[in-house]
Amino acid sequence: MKTIDIAMIVGLVLMVTSLILMYISVRRKSRRQKSEQIIHSLMSANDHFDFQVRRFDALLDDISSNSKKNSILNLHADQVKEIVEELECKRNDLEVENRLLINTNTELKQSQANLVEQATRLRNEMSLNEQTIRETKQYIDMLNRIKEGLEIALGNMQTEEIHYLSQPVFSLGITPSVKNQLESQGILYIGDLIHLNEQYLMEIWGIGPVTLERIKTKLNENNVWFGMDVIRVENHWYRRKQEPTRN
Repeated sequence: MKTIDIAMIVGLVLMVTSLILMYISVRRKSRRQKSEQIIHSLMSANDHFDFQVRRFDALLDDISSNSKKNSILNLHADQVKEIVEELECKRNDLEVENRLLINTNTELKQSQANLVEQATRLRNEMSLNEQTIRETKQYIDMLNRIKEGLEIALGNMQTEEIHYLSQPVFSLGITPSVKNQLESQGILYIGDLIHLNEQYLMEIWGIGPVTLERIKTKLNENNVWFGMDVIRVENHWYRRKQEPTRN
């Protein structure tokens, strides 16, 4: 009985010892895990701290870079401001010059208007003078014809009458339409033709190259021609005797 009790006691002691050893082992293991967890947490915190430090350094770098950029931008802004002020001054100068040009242009337009007015007046005066000269020349020619007619009538000028020039224009053998065109221009006699030029006759409707050549042939057959120097007295034409006859 005692042996059983002792064995039971020893077994209990061994069991208790085992439990104690197991508890101690578990306690030790739990402490190690906690230590490892703490160490792991500390390492994680350290890594996080390092990351935050790196972020802070990067932020400082960005702030420094932005500060430099702001300085450059401020410098550029000052330069742009100077350029704007310079352009404002140039614009003001240009506005002054533009006003001067406008005033000058206005003066030039006024001067041009005055010159145009003066030119118009001078042109009108010249036209009147030319008309006066033409009328004077016509008057002088009329007086010369009267004088020559008187000299011919008095026998003071040796002339011979060209009877052919006193014939009407239809005797040239022209068509009635051409005759009407000539008569509408005041050309009634052959003598009215010879003081005209060929270009003038061709400008009259119906006087073409063929008709003009026919007229020239007819004139030459009767010893007269365009541009012949003759003297008209009423409806008679005379030629100075000393003038050589054209062949």
